[in-house]
Amino acid sequence: MPHLEPDGVDPRHAKIGLVVHRVGVWTFPACVGAALGFYLADRGTPWLPSMLSLLLIVGAFALIAIAGGRALQGKAFRRTPEGRVVRRRILAATALAFAAGFGRLALFWVQQPSPLTELSRDDFDETYLLDSKAYHEFDAGLERYLVLLEARPELFETDAVLSSDEERLVLDAWEAIYAYSFALDQIRIFYEDWYRFDPSRAQRSRHLRSFLLTFASELALYEKATRLVLLIEQNRNVVKYLDAPHRDRGLGEDSYSSFRQQLQGARDATRVIAGKQYLRWLEQAMNGRAEARAIGYAWLWDRVERHLVLIEGFGVLSAGTTSIGSDAELLQRGVRRVWYPAQKGVAEWMGDTRVRRVNWYLIDEQLQDEAVAQLEPGDILLSRKNWYVSNVGLPGFWPHAILYIGTPEEFTAYFDDPEVEAWVREQSGEAIDLPTYIGRRWPSRWLRYSFDDHGQPYRVIEAISEGVVFNTMAHASGDYLAALRPRLSKKAKAQAIVDAFSYLDRPYDFDFDFATDHALVCTELVWRAYRPAAGKDGLDLDLVEVAGRPTLPANDLARQFVTERGTAAAQLDFVYFIDAIEKQRKAVVSDEAAFLATPERTKLDYRKH
Repeated sequence: MPHLEPDGVDPRHAKIGLVVHRVGVWTFPACVGAALGFYLADRGTPWLPSMLSLLLIVGAFALIAIAGGRALQGKAFRRTPEGRVVRRRILAATALAFAAGFGRLALFWVQQPSPLTELSRDDFDETYLLDSKAYHEFDAGLERYLVLLEARPELFETDAVLSSDEERLVLDAWEAIYAYSFALDQIRIFYEDWYRFDPSRAQRSRHLRSFLLTFASELALYEKATRLVLLIEQNRNVVKYLDAPHRDRGLGEDSYSSFRQQLQGARDATRVIAGKQYLRWLEQAMNGRAEARAIGYAWLWDRVERHLVLIEGFGVLSAGTTSIGSDAELLQRGVRRVWYPAQKGVAEWMGDTRVRRVNWYLIDEQLQDEAVAQLEPGDILLSRKNWYVSNVGLPGFWPHAILYIGTPEEFTAYFDDPEVEAWVREQSGEAIDLPTYIGRRWPSRWLRYSFDDHGQPYRVIEAISEGVVFNTMAHASGDYLAALRPRLSKKAKAQAIVDAFSYLDRPYDFDFDFATDHALVCTELVWRAYRPAAGKDGLDLDLVEVAGRPTLPANDLARQFVTERGTAAAQLDFVYFIDAIEKQRKAVVSDEAAFLATPERTKLDYRKH
């Protein structure tokens, strides 16, 4: 007969009952907690820092209550031959309570705002779209110039001194690589606060995207820097040459050594390893790859993995992978670097001011109208937009050239000229005006030109990344704008604009190849439009060799104006100049004297006044 408790209950049943009772006691608050958690999650409450902060506070309170309650019951101590000692449970509860308190204090650091987290969701989406495209172009630019150097292994196989032409080729490539790397690093810096976004559903998309972009930028820099160092270091004289100051290129002393130290050190390898581990955690714990695919950024995940494969080929990731944790601090450089003095203000401004003026420029509508009042069809515009992809990898201050044509009404009135009409009659065999002639040759293009863009008339033809297009002054003017007028007849200008119409809709030439016209860059459009031909007066714009091929940087077009100014060979007249003061976020009308100095400005202009 089984032993019964005093109240006649079977001990086995009593034990089972105790377990069932405790299950019930703990299940009820668990249900309440689950309901509360679902409600908070449904309200968009993020895990970090809101939910975790709440749990740490409640957990610390509960642990302190446990310890305090045991003490009030007289159960906080136990007697031993040596005397009374605090029970281990009390010590553990107190220690955990303090740990929870310190954890909550640590969350104050995570909660500190940064330029990244202060963006609204819409601003983040718009900025991220631009920056992810910029990353792709910067990485492609680095690849292009690295391949150019890697195609000339004979320059680095010995310690031979380079010839003049070889020096120019290496320096052109180095200047572009340096600029692309700095610009890519600014993207990496901005998104390195990815961990401040909650990885739960509330902010997971921004957490994932920010990590992917900063890590992709980190990997692109490390991969390209490693390839460059392995190539350059074979020839000590090339290292010496690149480390020498090249003030005309905006490159200070030891630019190469600084680049190598900042992008190719042991800590960089550590961040690569830590980032790889965190990427795997995102994939396994958060189904990150599927998430990236769902939001349209699977291509960026693939780019990260491609970079990792290439870096693994250098033997960087073969050791230490299992011993290095994916600490967020390891994925930050800690110190926001300054590579050379001209870039210090730029890096500081980009770190403190965001969204880097996405979709707005310093030249406002009033300044645009004032400039238009001074312009004529056929004028050549030089334009610059700060923090823009097109600035990077292009030599000099001015990155962009544009052909001004005015509105259809201005165009028609300006070319109401006997010499132009005679030329049109010669070309068409009819007594028609220039607009009618163009409209018959390219009816869809003339019709498109007659439309507007959100109320803004088309006034220019330019070659941009989308190809050769019409555009408005609002889009073309940017932050700096200069206008130069060819010393040519209206007939010659009409011929140039007709040639420009013939190039409309052709793609942008990312190879910068002036030898062909199936794709064009901005200055090539101007150069080809004004190129002299039989029966056509034009401009003799000098091509220069950059990285081994003839081209015409917009800055060299400005430099040619400066060189020819005041001489019998002058082909252009100064018309107008709008300068910018980035620190004050304003543009101002300036004069010819100020414009004459612009070709020598650094491409990362950061004047305070």
